[in-house]
Order: sequence, then C-alpha cells, then structure tokens
Amino acid sequence: MVGSVLGNRYEVLERIGTGGMSLVYRARDITLNRLVAVKILKHQWAEDEEVVRRFAQEARAAASLVNPHIVQVYDVGQDEPDIHYMVMELVAGETLRAKIDRDAPLPVEEALNIADQVAEGLEVAHQKKFVHRDIKPQNILLSTEGTVKVTDFGIAYAATTGTLVNTGSLLGTVQYLSPEQARGKHVGPQSDLYSLGVVLFEMLTGRLPFESDSAIGVAIKHLQDTPPRIETIRPDIPPAVAALVDRALAKDPADRYQSAQAMRRDIQRILYPQKDMAVEAPVPVPAGETGVSRTAQKPKRPPRPKWLGWALAGVLALLAIGGGWLLFQHWLNPPTVAVPNVQGRSVTTARQMLSQKGLTLVVAGHDPSSVVPKNFVVSETPAPGTAVKAGQPVEVVLSSGPVEVMVPDVRGQDSYSAQQALTTLGLRAKTRRIKSSQPAGQVVRQSPRPGASVPAGSVVTLWVASGPAVSHTVMPNITGLTLSEAASALIGMNVSVGTPTMQWSTEPANTIIDQSPAPFSTLSGSTTVNVTVSNGPSPESASYPKNITVATWTVPASAPPKSVLKVVVTDQAGNEEVSYQQVNPGTKVELPITWYGDNGQLTVYLNGQAEPPVVLTPSGSSSAAPSSSGTSPSPSAGTGNSGGNG
Repeated sequence: MVGSVLGNRYEVLERIGTGGMSLVYRARDITLNRLVAVKILKHQWAEDEEVVRRFAQEARAAASLVNPHIVQVYDVGQDEPDIHYMVMELVAGETLRAKIDRDAPLPVEEALNIADQVAEGLEVAHQKKFVHRDIKPQNILLSTEGTVKVTDFGIAYAATTGTLVNTGSLLGTVQYLSPEQARGKHVGPQSDLYSLGVVLFEMLTGRLPFESDSAIGVAIKHLQDTPPRIETIRPDIPPAVAALVDRALAKDPADRYQSAQAMRRDIQRILYPQKDMAVEAPVPVPAGETGVSRTAQKPKRPPRPKWLGWALAGVLALLAIGGGWLLFQHWLNPPTVAVPNVQGRSVTTARQMLSQKGLTLVVAGHDPSSVVPKNFVVSETPAPGTAVKAGQPVEVVLSSGPVEVMVPDVRGQDSYSAQQALTTLGLRAKTRRIKSSQPAGQVVRQSPRPGASVPAGSVVTLWVASGPAVSHTVMPNITGLTLSEAASALIGMNVSVGTPTMQWSTEPANTIIDQSPAPFSTLSGSTTVNVTVSNGPSPESASYPKNITVATWTVPASAPPKSVLKVVVTDQAGNEEVSYQQVNPGTKVELPITWYGDNGQLTVYLNGQAEPPVVLTPSGSSSAAPSSSGTSPSPSAGTGNSGGNG
C-alpha cells in the first residue's frame, strides 16, 4: 500500500497504526500539499457490504462535525473494488490509550481536563443527533499542543453492526460498552457519556471498573454488577469527582447526565470552583468637575434623638431573648436528617460527611474484607437514608483488610485441579508454561510457596509442564452462574451446557442452582453438563414467613482431603436451595440458608453419602442432633424468622 496513490490524490507515505477495523497510514494530499491520515478498511470488513455502506454513510455525516475536539474528516472514497478509505486530519501526538498505559493513574486535574475536552466534542456531535457509540482511549488523541480530539466517528456505527460474541475485533470495545449497548437496545447520547465515565474511571485509577476473561463476562458485568467505588481504589479522589463518576456509570440512562453539556458543567465546577464564588466588584463613580468623586461627598446626617438609642437597645434585647428561646427549642427538638451512605468511604471522609449532617461517627468494630480496603467503612447503623435526629451517633464497622489464607501445596497436581483448589480457598491462579521432565499439564512449582499466608484474592503463579494437556479434567463449580457465564467458563474444556431444568428457588432467578456431573468430579473426553436453573422464589412464598438460618457443622477428621460437600434445602413453598463446597478434614462450615414457611428440611451429602435430614424451624432449633460423623448441621443461635418477603 505504501507508495500507492488513492483516488489520484492521496499519496500513501507510511503505516502509522492498526485499529480493530482499519489500517492507518500517513499520506500527502497532492492537491492541497498537506499531510493527512488515511484509514483503510481491513480486507475482512471490505467484503461486508453492510459495513462498507455504513462506513461511507457515517463518514460523510462525520465530515459535517467541525470542532477543535473532533478529528476532522476530509474525504471518503473507494479505490479498486476492495479498498475503502477515509481521509482525516493528521494529529501529531499520541492516543490516550498510550498515555494511560504509561502514566496512569493520572492526576485528578489532568484526567478531568481530558474528559472535559472529550465531552465538548461529544456535545457538538450530540447536538447534530450524532452518537459515537465507541468512546474508548484508543479513539481519543492527545495532540502535542495539548488539545484532546475524538476520532473514529465515521466507523464507530459500522462497527456496532457486528455481533459482539463472534467479532474478535470488537472484544476490546466491550470494556467501555454501556448496558443498553450490551442489551442491543436503543443507543443515545447517554451511552457515550457512560463510556466516557469508564474512560475517566480508568484514567483516575489505572484499571477498568469491570474485567473478565471473556467479552461476554465483561458485558454481563456492565449489565448486572455495581462498579467499585472509585474512592476505595484511590482514597485521595475528592467526593465531587467520585459523585461525577458514579453518575456517569449509572446503569439506567435516565440516572446519568442527560447531556454532555451537563457533564461538562460539573467537571468545570470541580476544575474552576472560583467561578461559582465570583463577587461583583464595586462600580466606580465618575469624579465631578472639581476632581472630587461623588463617593467622597457625604451629606451630613441630622443628629439622632436620644430615645432612639434606648429603643434600639430594647429591640436587641428582645432579639437576644427570642434567639435564645429558638436555640433552646432546637436543643429540645433537633432537626431530622437522613443518614448519608458512607459505606466504602475512608473513616476520615465518613466522619466529614456525617459531621456535615450534624451526626457523629462511632467506630463499632472491625470486620475482614477482601473488597473494602483497610480502615474504610464496611457497614453503618442506622442504615443509609434512615431519618434520625441531628446529633445522633452513627456506628460504623471498618475493614480490617482481607482475610489471610494459607497457600496450599498444589505441586504435582494437574493444572486444572490446582486452579480449582486455589479457587476454593479464595485465591486466583495464573499459569505459565515451562519445559519439564514432569508429565504435561502437571504443576512443577508455585509462587508464593506452600504454607505462605497471603490475603484472600491474591494471585498464585503456577509453572505447568508444557506439552499436550492431560486427557482428564475436573468439572468446575458453575452453580451461581448464569447460563451464558457457565458457557463461557466451560469454553476450551469440550463441555457444553445441556437443556436446563427450571426450579423454584431462593437463589437469584436465572442462576444455576444444581449441576450433573457434580462440581469437582473427574471428566474424560467430551461431555455435557445438565443444569437446574432458578426461577426465583415460588408465588406461594409471598404467603409464608421468610427465614434466614445459619447452619454450622464440622467435617469429620476421617473424611479424605478435598471432600465434596453438597447441601440441599427444601421449604414449604416448594423452593430449593443447593450448595457445593470442597472441604478438608476438620473444616468448620457456616452456611446461611434462606427458606419460606414454618419448617424446612436440610440434607447434607458428603462425597455423595447422605446424612440424616435436619428439620429447620423459624426459631433456629433442629429436630436432629449431629450424627457421630460430625457433619449434620446445627443452626446457629440467634437466627430465625426474618419476617415475610412482602
């Protein structure tokens, strides 16, 4: 392509970049003798008539967008049957992607300034009913002069006509996808603002709000998961900036900024607070003919009557008495305020937020958390939004940091079994292939070392002998996942999800509550896993009381390591709850159980062997005592009826 002339006008000089759909070249406009950027559709896209049509249509429309913060589109054309190109302004600088990869997290002021300029470009586009649909750091250019420019308006719409799952070039885009895009619903300006919110989150933290091993997993998180509070990742973020990001990342478009202009208004209030505090300067008065200003010519005041001073003193005394009475009434009946939500905030920020409402913070204790950083608020009492009298204390529980976990010894195990063992303990596995005399697929060494104490959620690196994977593998635990999440988790294992059976359950609707083969069982060759999927609580559940019971029991010392524990709960309303765990001898298990009615039944299976059923009652008592094996559950004291589910 280098050296060719497109449309008898654009001389291609050198290749300067590659995108998901196009190749980018530096070129010279022979007619106007200026340097330009030329984007040429990749071959696989050039054969798609619909993409080509959209490419040309949207590029011509994008040419009408003229703004310092939008890369100008000059021309669009076709050269030879399969070369479709777009001629654009050549921007000297780098992409925001490169800057984030190099410098993130960025200073707050710099990140907001970039977001403000992107929003200004979007404001112009949205006013002309033009939605970008693919805002991401790769499509934001930073010129050497400091100007931020949005690019790829011309092909963003064409790209969205591809299928998310099947189009490999779109997998990077899904990280910035709005929930309505993931659903395939109507996309409006608020979708661009959501994507900009993701970009701002990444600039400020150096990470994305939602990450997964697959595009489908990320899309599902955009649909269902709440993004982490940005202050928990970067405590120095001002509350106003955190609120701005939270609003931009709202799931419902109606809860986001309704226009780029509105988002810019909040950004500029943070960047330039002095504009909101402007005070009008006194207007000078012209001087008279004598050269003395009128302000200096003060008329003489007539003498005040003596009684006026006494009257004024009396009024002040009455005001003092009235003010004292009001203060007394305020003390007797303090105003009512709503408890602010300080969960996920640092103890310092939480104390300031409560103080602004006239409330005081009391630390009631500490709980471990793998999500909330140490000394950040895990929970608060009264709950957020509760109406209380000013001056009332609010008790908060602070995070003591993640739970410490002892790293197991997985050396000598096959890779998948080792990963399952780590996952069971709340650790994450990262594998690397090395040449070894050990059987292919076997873990040769690990880091951290066995027996080391690490925070829950830590990564354990496994060095696995290279070569063909071992023929057998272990069925993962897919309970709690949706069908699409389960299908994604089973990719590469030659295991497919069979036709689901629906069942009323206290587990969330559309999640898997049971599976066959069971989790942690050994598989060989291609197979299918049959699943039972929750329909949510049965309609009859509404007429029964809702109970929450915590069952506790200890796995007997005689049980083999990595035993499989299955718990099945049924209730009067026809609901079923199933739980699987991989446990070791002597493990103490605590399992919260939700059920409806005046009694329920709990059955425990240890390695497939059923223990005597246990009758559940709202008081938390049990009609069956623990068996000699030690696995029969005993409901914890203090649990019981939590009221109806109305």
